Amino acid sequence: MSNDLRRKEMVYDIIQALFAEGKTSVRPGDVNARLRERNSPMGSWEVRAEFTRLESDGRIVCQEETGAWLLNDKHPLKDAG
Repeated sequence: MSNDLRRKEMVYDIIQALFAEGKTSVRPGDVNARLRERNSPMGSWEVRAEFTRLESDGRIVCQEETGAWLLNDKHPLKDAG
């Protein structure tokens, strides 16, 4: 697995975990905090770039009015990771 793909999947796994823990939306800062807890920090711009990649994949969507991010319930591989 390439580093780019590994990083994207790590961010997506954290997003899914945050929702499983009861969050109703996430922001890049939520993922940054979890990455720091795991001793795997990434720059804010790197996490934001992964959000953009995940959005391009159709796995997450941004609420335009709030800037918060949601899992895309319509994505066929939502639970497959």
